[in-house]
Amino acid sequence: MALLAGALIAGMALAQDPPMLDDFDDDALVEALTCRTAPQRLPALLPRLRHERPADFTQAERQYSLPLLDLYRLDAPVQAWGQTSDGIVIADNRVLMVIEGDADAVARQLDEYLQQSSASPLAGALDEMHALIVYPGDVPGLQGRVLLGCEYRFADLRLLDDDALLPHSHPITSR
Repeated sequence: MALLAGALIAGMALAQDPPMLDDFDDDALVEALTCRTAPQRLPALLPRLRHERPADFTQAERQYSLPLLDLYRLDAPVQAWGQTSDGIVIADNRVLMVIEGDADAVARQLDEYLQQSSASPLAGALDEMHALIVYPGDVPGLQGRVLLGCEYRFADLRLLDDDALLPHSHPITSR
């Protein structure tokens, strides 16, 4: 049972472009987790993370079966969406925090955070190309944990590849 936080904020289809990187905190990881990385900056996301946080993004645990993903352990925890975590998962089109706990409880906490947050409504951060997601981890090493963060919905996006966004990428229109 994958819970999409988009269901928590159903009906919030926003047509604005996501804000540019310079409009927010210069922390590329927080921006990626909160769906605030502009599409033109996605191809350089992993190299930028490695540059900004060399101790955190040099050694990854890799899940080689589908879905392909890398798990990183941060020296210092990061905060996003009202949660704090030192575990980060990067998949082809997702940047996620690893949260201890139950998916339903984390979804409730997220809903409360969004209701009380100055970042809500999420104008510009979520639209048809960006989704806030929360779901239980089901791959080895992530069972019993919850993944929370951003899904970037571009058909040819592969954040784990060197050429992360191919020239003819377009938004995924059906799911």
